[in-house]
Amino acid sequence: MFTPKFTFALQIVKDLMSIERSRAIVELMPIPAHIENDLKEQAKLKMTHYSTRIEGNTLDLEQVARVVKQKQDDFRIPVEEEVRNYWEALSYLSQQKQAHTPITAEFIKRLHSIIVQHGAGRRAAQSEYRGPTPPGVLFAVYDNQTRKPEYIPPEYCDVPDLMDQFIEWIQTENDLPVPIKAAIATFQLLTIHPFEDGNGRTARALASYILATANYDVKGFHSMEEYYVEDLQGYYRHLQMGLPALYYDGRANPSDLAPWIQYFVRIMALAFERVANLSIQFSTSEIDPRIATLSPNEKTLLRYLLECKRPVKPKEIAGLFQVEAITITKWAKQWLQKGLIEGASGEERIRAYRIGAGYTDLTLEALGYRNRG
Repeated sequence: MFTPKFTFALQIVKDLMSIERSRAIVELMPIPAHIENDLKEQAKLKMTHYSTRIEGNTLDLEQVARVVKQKQDDFRIPVEEEVRNYWEALSYLSQQKQAHTPITAEFIKRLHSIIVQHGAGRRAAQSEYRGPTPPGVLFAVYDNQTRKPEYIPPEYCDVPDLMDQFIEWIQTENDLPVPIKAAIATFQLLTIHPFEDGNGRTARALASYILATANYDVKGFHSMEEYYVEDLQGYYRHLQMGLPALYYDGRANPSDLAPWIQYFVRIMALAFERVANLSIQFSTSEIDPRIATLSPNEKTLLRYLLECKRPVKPKEIAGLFQVEAITITKWAKQWLQKGLIEGASGEERIRAYRIGAGYTDLTLEALGYRNRG
């Protein structure tokens, strides 16, 4: 039976109290529904962007926003496929939360299969745990710079039993604070390393699901991953905890997981504090919610329309975002519905767009850009 060991450091207790305080603020602060929806979408974009960035994905946030809005069967290069997969994995977790789906081996394998799916247009086959490596090949996690083994996981033949023990612990552990349970789950899945690749993304997604199903997702507004990206060395150092590289040489049952738990809970407290401050801001301030909830693409669009000071054709907008005109036609439906733009010529088929009537009073400065004129 998997039995994690750790000590309750004072900082862990303080951050747990901070998390509870932030949760209470978010629950109590009334926020308009349309702002809630935009905050959720932005948090989901950030989780997708930063969780894949940890693994080396080079797309920026605006490019990620563009990729996830593409049709499912659109051609994508690997970095685009990776972020689209993670977006779909988060959507899958949201659906499973509504269905109250328990965490099982099949659940984790299904989640992993979505994260590492190759090719669009068909349902990914359920993943299986990793198998034996070819003779003379060491399965290990390698340092990106030195290319030396940084961690050598347990042998493949031990993975099924270790995963069974781990999943049984998840299903039966109801006494620990949920943030600590999510922290331990992240560590243990990464330690077992049950799949050939995608273990980091799967571990972070699983932790998010554990938090969400226990109502520790602050309405879906938060993203811990962006804090990890800002401190990648610290993230990896705290996961390593100075333990030996070989699983069987001290990693199988660490004497104290407190260093990693403290790091995880600290990041969570900071992320939740930001959400609490946003909730207070949107509930009590006079800040224009139109600007605060704009996506990166929407800000870019409004900036372009303000700078042009004239109606623009779909082809021009396609050039701005470097996508096909048909993609702009799809995006324009959402922008029209939101009121960001309106037709400037044509009735049955719009041939040009102008800034929506509800946004004509915006300025470049208000959007965060310097006026070039």
